[in-house]
Amino acid sequence: MSALRIMIVEDEPVIADEIAATIEDLGYSVACKVLHSKDVTSLFREQEPDLVLMDINLGKGPDGVQLAGEIKAMKNVPLIFLTSYSDKATVDKAKQVNPDGYIVKPFDEKDLQVAIEIAFHRFEQQQKPATDEKQETFLINKHLFIRSKSRLVKLNPGEVVYAEAQSNYTLVKTEKDKFMLSTTLGVIEEKLLPFGFFRLHRSYLANLAKIDAIEEDHVIIGGEAVPVSKKQKQDLLNHITQL
Repeated sequence: MSALRIMIVEDEPVIADEIAATIEDLGYSVACKVLHSKDVTSLFREQEPDLVLMDINLGKGPDGVQLAGEIKAMKNVPLIFLTSYSDKATVDKAKQVNPDGYIVKPFDEKDLQVAIEIAFHRFEQQQKPATDEKQETFLINKHLFIRSKSRLVKLNPGEVVYAEAQSNYTLVKTEKDKFMLSTTLGVIEEKLLPFGFFRLHRSYLANLAKIDAIEEDHVIIGGEAVPVSKKQKQDLLNHITQL
């Protein structure tokens, strides 16, 4: 499990440090602080952040709106403008690149946290058609994002050992943690199947790479016995043979 990595683009070093400290206090990680507009695209490509906080006035060179357009052309990630400017002309210009948020300085910690949460939610909604079911988990750049204790947590799918259906909830078990999500196992299955997961039972989805042994009516995975149905056991054996 790792924290969300956020790229800060801010030409005032003191303000950049303040933003970075706030980001870390909220439980996120600073991917990088960028003080010069000329370094933005190269560091974005190198660091591959999960979200970008972008100032608009960056001194010499292209402004934040132009850089936001260049970033989104390279890889679409959530982007929030964090700026001192709130005049109509600046806001209208910012709209052209479809930001996922706009915060006016000075900001407080809660405003920033809410903006990040909403930006990720908005981004997730853009990635797939809307459904009636509340989405508490989604994929961005091959990472699984889940909501835990009012914040987003980033997981590499390979960290997940298994997922268990519990009524309308799903328990996601990693090697170190457990997360209870208010979403169905079917939703989790849809997201994890491309990463080497297999439905062992109507109530269990397992990471094939974590299975230690296959017994008569269960598998040993992560030191636990997880049931496997008769039909799925044969499919599992066939699948492993094909691998």
